[in-house]
Formats: sequence, C-alpha cells, structure tokens
Amino acid sequence: MPEVPEMEIYKNYLNQWVKDKHINKVNVLRAKSVNLESSEFCRAVMGKKIDGISRRGKYLVFHLNDGHFLLTHMMLDGRLFLLTTDSETMLEQESDVSQPMTLQSEILESSAEDLKQKLKMLPGRASVVFGLSDGSVLFFCSLTLGYLHYLGQEQLERKLRELGKDPLDSKVSAQDFSQLLERKRGMIKPWLMNPKNISGVGNAYSNEALFSAGVLPTRLISQLSSNEKVTLFNSLVSIIKDSIRLGGDMEEPFAAWDDFTGGYNAYFKVYDRAGKPCLVCQETIQKTEVGGRNAFFCPHCQQ
Repeated sequence: MPEVPEMEIYKNYLNQWVKDKHINKVNVLRAKSVNLESSEFCRAVMGKKIDGISRRGKYLVFHLNDGHFLLTHMMLDGRLFLLTTDSETMLEQESDVSQPMTLQSEILESSAEDLKQKLKMLPGRASVVFGLSDGSVLFFCSLTLGYLHYLGQEQLERKLRELGKDPLDSKVSAQDFSQLLERKRGMIKPWLMNPKNISGVGNAYSNEALFSAGVLPTRLISQLSSNEKVTLFNSLVSIIKDSIRLGGDMEEPFAAWDDFTGGYNAYFKVYDRAGKPCLVCQETIQKTEVGGRNAFFCPHCQQ
C-alpha cells in the first residue's frame, strides 16, 4: 500500500504535470469507485480547473476551481498513471498521434478491457479516466478498495478530521510525538500504523523506522524511554524524507518517462527481507505477526 513517501511523490508529479489543467472529459469505468452516480460525477467534474494538489497522510486532495475537492485514497492496489502527449507512441494500435485531442477522445471512449490492450504500461485496470486540457490523460487505476470522491469543504473536513499528525508537518516535533505516546498501551508498531495517531505510516516504513531506532516492533509503548521516543520520531521522519528523495517504494511508474519512482526499493534494511542477513550485524532478519501485519526485525540490533 502506498504510504507517505509514495503519495508525496504522486503529489509532486501531479502539481508539476496536472495543476492548472482543466478536466475536459471524464470516463467512470468502475461506478463503485466514485461517490455519485457516474453521470452525476462526470457532470460535476467536467470543465473544472485543477488549482493544485495537496496531501494528508495517504490521501491526495485535488483542489478544484469551483470550491470543491476530489479526494482519493489508493488503499492497497490503487495507482495513478499519466499519459502525456509526448508518450502516446505507447499505444498498441494505430492511432493519430499527431492529434492529441483526437487520441484523447479515443482513449476516453474505450472500455477498461480495451485500455488494457492499448496501454500495456497501465498499472492496473482503469477505474476513472480524466482527459485534460493539454491533451494528456490521467488514469486512476485499480480503485477496487480505493476511491475518488467529489466533496465540498465541510465533507472534506469531516473525512479528514480524525487523521493524526502528518510526519512531514514541520510544526510536529519529537516532543509532540513523545507526548502522543504518553500513557498509551499496547505495542509500538500497531500504534505507529494507526492513522488516528500518525497519518500515512504503513507497514513498510514502520518496520524501517523501528529498525533505525533500535526498537523491536513488539515493544510495549509503556517500556519506551524518552530517548527512544525521540530517536524513533527522528528515524521515521528521516527515512520518509530519504524515501521521497530516492523515489519511494512503488514499482509502477507514474508515466512512461518516469524512471524515478521505486528507487527506494533497494534501500530497505528489514522490510520484506526475512531470512536475509542484517546489513548492520549480519544476523538473520526475522518475521513475525504484530497486530495482524508482518513485522520484520533484527533480533540483535533491536531491543
């Protein structure tokens, strides 16, 4: 599942390539992925300009010029893909690539099955497709559990109200983090992954942050020292920033020209490395289940 780094990378790409474009055409290929009737959703969104994209935890928020918002959550399998006018030779059939709007219309009129054949690089089955004013096409793929909702200001605020602090919020300090942990019970890893505590941290980066801080995922919060809490917060923020700088964990590119996304995969020290030697001490990385999720750790480096 995409976490803070992957969604931040999406946000940066979208602000670079999609911001200030108008949504000229919409095709809802999976009705359950939107919160309105498909025809109503299309009418609401078509013609709107995208003023910008922001992020809260694992959510992306498209700010529209009518004062409404498009809120999307990728959940487990959801992905975004942008077909830009300079990458239209990806199409697997004859098309008039010299006419971006003609090609865009062809794509917007295609079924999800046809798109799988025409665009081999799509990172999943298209759920919702936007035709943008520059001729590019934005795909929301595999929103089986994820969604794209058209919301007003109050609806958006209600949806995001219970989210905890964002680890990249410059106003959040190690002291704030430590205070959040005061008088909390249970193990530290499930707490880190609860979006009501810290928003946007999932299985991959909770494992990595705990390893960096030298804390076992099964440690009880009540047993953590003040120094361990500060170290854990600093480790979490540092790893997230490193991952954003190096391309995040997601393997599927944002566009045909994207050779940046997924660059952090080679830098994981414990996540998904069960049975392999620890990169610090050579002890074998272990895997167990904590809070219903896989936890990876080094029995020597973490206490």
